[in-house]
Amino acid sequence: MPLSGTAEEAKKLVPEIEAQELKLRFSKFDTEVAWTVGNAIRAKFLANSAWKDKGIVVHISTYTGHNIFTCAVGKESATNPGNWVWIEGKKNVVKRFNHSSFFVGRNLVSAGRVPEDTLPFPEFAAHGGAFPVWIKGAPIAPVGTIIVSGLQQDEDHQIIVDVLEELLPNL
Repeated sequence: MPLSGTAEEAKKLVPEIEAQELKLRFSKFDTEVAWTVGNAIRAKFLANSAWKDKGIVVHISTYTGHNIFTCAVGKESATNPGNWVWIEGKKNVVKRFNHSSFFVGRNLVSAGRVPEDTLPFPEFAAHGGAFPVWIKGAPIAPVGTIIVSGLQQDEDHQIIVDVLEELLPNL
């Protein structure tokens, strides 16, 4: 899913991102599932030779504040405390809107708005990389977030989606 800069391109992405959110739901979510998802994201990152000079932070937490998976992976000099600012800002977007941070950001761009002008950074970061953890049959609100920071925002989003598409049928 390439990143789009124009409102028209963003409009095309919004329904696709929303469809991902509707499809990628968990039958259960606990510390073992979070561990499996977090490690799969880590492994997928390490397996991509295009990212050999990059680093990411992976963070999975519940809405009640439990941090159940956190790691930094890749080139050590490519991750820094700034990644944690992005992690928190992306998490706040998901918690406020119950949508992925990529959906919220692309939705704003599709309306001709600049995400940072609408949502104050760093409290909110409407850039790809935070995905809501929804439980099947529980449509009221997500229970947590899966967050990646360190790549381009579309890549941060897509690595989560790719892992969930691979894992969810077997979880």
